[in-house]
This record gives sequence, C-alpha cells and structure tokens, in this order.
Amino acid sequence: MKNKLLLLIFIVMMGAVFIGPMLFTLVSSLKENNEIFNSPFSLPEIFKFENYVIAWNEANMGRYLLNSILISLSTVLILAFVASMASFALSRFDFKINKFLILFFLIGMMIPMHTVLVPVSYMIGLFGLKNNLIALVLLYVAFSLPFSILVLTRFMKGISASLEEAAIMDGASYFQVYFKIILPMSVPAISTISIFNFLAAWNDILFPLLFINDDKLKPVALGLLNFSGERGSEYGPLMAAIAITILVPLAVYLLFQEKVESGLASGAVKE
Repeated sequence: MKNKLLLLIFIVMMGAVFIGPMLFTLVSSLKENNEIFNSPFSLPEIFKFENYVIAWNEANMGRYLLNSILISLSTVLILAFVASMASFALSRFDFKINKFLILFFLIGMMIPMHTVLVPVSYMIGLFGLKNNLIALVLLYVAFSLPFSILVLTRFMKGISASLEEAAIMDGASYFQVYFKIILPMSVPAISTISIFNFLAAWNDILFPLLFINDDKLKPVALGLLNFSGERGSEYGPLMAAIAITILVPLAVYLLFQEKVESGLASGAVKE
C-alpha cells in the first residue's frame, strides 16, 4: 500500500512537471502582458482570443504549419518504408556482413549531428540544395535511419519464424511475407519510431536555420523564432503562436498512442 502511494505521488509530480508548462502557455495565450506578469497562474479576466488571430495572421502560421507537416510526414513515411525493409533483411536473413551492418548503424547513432555540419553544409552548397525541402527531408531521414533500423530490427527478431515458414510453405514470396505478415505485425514498433521521427523533424531548428532562407519554405520552428524576434515583448500573441505549434505534435502523439500500446502481435505463434 505504501509503495502504491509513493508511486501515485511520483506520477502526480511528474504529471505536474510536464503538464504545468503547457497549461501555463495555454492560459497565458489568452491574456494581456500585464496579466501575465501580475497574475501568471490565474485565469484571464477577459479571454483575448484575438491573440490567436494576431499569431495566425502576422506570424504566417498557416504557411509554416503546412511546411512543417509536409516535411515531418514525408520524413516519417520514407523512414517507415526504408527502415522496415532494411530491418526485415537484417532480422530474417543470415548473411556474412549482417553483424557488421548492425554495428554500422549503431555507430551512426553515436555521431552527433553538430560534428558533421561543415561537410553537410558544403555538400548542400555544392549541389545547390539550399531552400529545398526535399534536401531537408533527406537530411532528417539520414540522421534518423540508424535509430529506426535498430528499433525495428530488434522488434522483428522477436516475431516468430513459424509464421514466415508457414507462409513460404504455402507458396508466399519474401515480398509477400514482408508486406502481409511482418509489416502488419510491426505496426506498434513503426508507430513508436514514427512518433520520435515526427517530433524530431517538427522541432528541429538547426537545419532550417542553415539551409532555408526563403520565407515561404520555413517550417514552424523557424517561423516561431522569427515571430519571437519581431514581437518578443508581446507575450500573449507569442504564447498563442506556441500553443498553435504544439497542437499538431500533440494530436500525432494521441493518434499513435493506442497503436504503440496495443499488442498487435500478442496472438502470434511463439517459438
């Protein structure tokens, strides 16, 4: 009983730590500057919904949100397809360089993004890829691929080989095994990496700051930074812009949460 009480207290404290800033942002987005400073934790006396209108119109949030959605979704889809196919090969086929490839991807996770900015910047300039969203997506794919492959490979190794063997005996090809058996059963793992990859692409500001100068192509993180510089003293509209920014990743997380938690492979045959 005592342990359960301590666990409950810990969960409540952690919930306050994570939910508190979000609630503060939402409440502050409906206030004037004076109210934010004089009574930061109280509800607004007059709800200033015009802060959201200012943030949407003057910060050009619609364009920035669309750019970020296109970049993040493209990154997630490409990673899910490429990483799942590579993981299928690494987990189901035993060839000589199998362990070397897994080690290669593991080393890729150990390389900090900041250490390769100079060569990446040189290549972007060399091929004329500045202000190119496709190049930005490929950069996110390259840096997220090692993590995605390692997670999916580990998951796919846990899927019983009996299902694959039975399908092959019934005349299925390896492509059919991948698309009809392995891929559907890997949905929880794919959902998990998709959440991480989506948030990584959505929240990143470093690559857009270096490689995107065209205002029409800027993602929401960079647009929010510009808006903060222009109207940094007006905290109501700034909080409203932040609130708009967090709605999409929050919706994505809630959408994928059930997939992550559900045991789609629970009915599979065990070795």
